[in-house]
Amino acid sequence: MAAAAGFWYHVRVQFDHTDAQGRVFYARYFRLLDQARCAYWEALGFTADTVRQIEHDTVIVHVEADYLGPAAFYDLLRIHVTATHLGRSSLHLEYRVVHEQSAQEIVTARMVMVQVDLATATSRPWSTAFRAAILAYHGQQVVQP
Repeated sequence: MAAAAGFWYHVRVQFDHTDAQGRVFYARYFRLLDQARCAYWEALGFTADTVRQIEHDTVIVHVEADYLGPAAFYDLLRIHVTATHLGRSSLHLEYRVVHEQSAQEIVTARMVMVQVDLATATSRPWSTAFRAAILAYHGQQVVQP
C-alpha cells in the first residue's frame, strides 16, 4: 500500500497498550488517535498553547473505528490524519493506522469534533485562524457539502 500524502504520526506500541492476548487493546487506539490529532494541530502550524486551547474548547461528538488487523508490543505504527469536512463549528477527521512492518492498514476511524462555548454548553464557530489553517492544508474541498 502506497503511503497517502498528508500528515502521518509515527508511534511505537508500548507494553501497557496491549491486552492479555498480546495485542493492542481496542480502547488504546483512541488514545493513539488523540496523540496523532494533537501532533496534526502542530503540523498545521499551531503553537503548543494553541493546541491546548483547541483541545480544551472542543468535544468529540462522534467516533467510530474499524479494526482490520492486529498490532503487538513494540510494533511501529503510522497514523494518517486528515480533515474531510469543516463546518461552522464542527470538524470531521479520518484516521488510518498502518502497521509499519507489514504495511497493512489495521484500523480506520472517523471522528467529529465540535467547538463549544463551555460557559453556555453551545457550539460556537471556529476562529478565522483555525479555518485558515485547515483550508491552507487541505484546500477548499473540506468545506464542500
